[in-house]
Amino acid sequence: MKHPTSLLATGLLLAASVSATAQTSVSSSVGGSFASFSEGASASTRRQDVAATAGLEHLFNDGRGRIYYDFDGGTFDSPGDWTYYLNTAGFTYRFGPEEAAARKLYLNGSFVVRRNGDAWAAADYSALGGGLNGEFHPKAHITLRTGYRADYRSFADMTALTQFEQRAFASALANFQTKTTLIAEVNVGAKLYDGQVMLDPIVVTAPDATTGTMTGPTYGRGMGMGPAWRSNTTWYLPQSQDQDGTAGLVSALFRVAQSLSDRTGVHGQVAFRTTFGAVPPALVTTPAGFFDDGVYDDPFASDAVSGQGGLKRAFASGAEIEAIVNYADRRYTNTPALDAGGTELPGSPLRHDRVWRGGVLWTQPVLGSRTGRAELSVDLGYRFLASSSNDAFYDYTSHGFALGFSVNY
Repeated sequence: MKHPTSLLATGLLLAASVSATAQTSVSSSVGGSFASFSEGASASTRRQDVAATAGLEHLFNDGRGRIYYDFDGGTFDSPGDWTYYLNTAGFTYRFGPEEAAARKLYLNGSFVVRRNGDAWAAADYSALGGGLNGEFHPKAHITLRTGYRADYRSFADMTALTQFEQRAFASALANFQTKTTLIAEVNVGAKLYDGQVMLDPIVVTAPDATTGTMTGPTYGRGMGMGPAWRSNTTWYLPQSQDQDGTAGLVSALFRVAQSLSDRTGVHGQVAFRTTFGAVPPALVTTPAGFFDDGVYDDPFASDAVSGQGGLKRAFASGAEIEAIVNYADRRYTNTPALDAGGTELPGSPLRHDRVWRGGVLWTQPVLGSRTGRAELSVDLGYRFLASSSNDAFYDYTSHGFALGFSVNY
């Protein structure tokens, strides 16, 4: 596999250049995570006991360049240690004038380090990536974008998942005088894994029903890192065999957004994904409420149809309220469904998930006259999640309430 280091190196040189104008900003939040419900390459929704984020951003060269660092950490409400720490550092640089109608070229790169708690420590990884995006304006109300990105991810303990992913996309955005926005996007992806495939089952020592500890490896079929309470003695381990071929996918998205007033807007979205070629040699078992549809929820492992709708209202006081609902139907192409003990169901049906998610979030600025340049807000939210699956571990319903605090400077 080739490492896409050249784009990152070029970007770091640009970032080191002398800037005409510089601006630095800091943000942080503590509480539940309701940031995104969309079905996409980097979207996520989590049910967490504790979640914390922090970000540092520096703009330079009249805003053409951006260097940033983001931290995301928390823990999930599932048996075992499901903590995680995600560190992302990167840059973007714009070639072309700032005017809205001008053609632009964006160079970007990132470096990611993720470390997890004991329940999924084997899924720690480091990643290096970069890409190019182009933006064009054939008419005043139409924006065309296209781009390419490559990411290399290294899994030290789950070497079967070490991967080189490439993505290319094209999108069109149209704004109308009716305050309607339409977006259509097509995405093509390919992923090459280092390569072990699942073969015959191997019997290892099962977890103790009382302590939930595993004296042998905790890898499961498909290749799920089986949760400790799946107390069955049959576990499937990766065998040393090269994977044959590259996994591929094609996805499409259509979104419409409508402004109802100066402070109120609604949107709706549908997306489709189909996969082909080789299949991922392993899947990471994730805790209840985790959705990222990017690395652990590997999109190359399932065909999917999803839909989303939402409403957002901003008030003159600075407060905001947002309500959103999302549905996703995922049919896995090579992952058998398991019962609660970790055994394949009779007839070995493939895993099939249908997930409803919904939430309401109220953001309330506080102490606006006393905090100066710092913006402090309190976030109150409710989240509903219903995951229906023929795999016992992914069949559950949950409700969550969140209280969070955010600071931007």
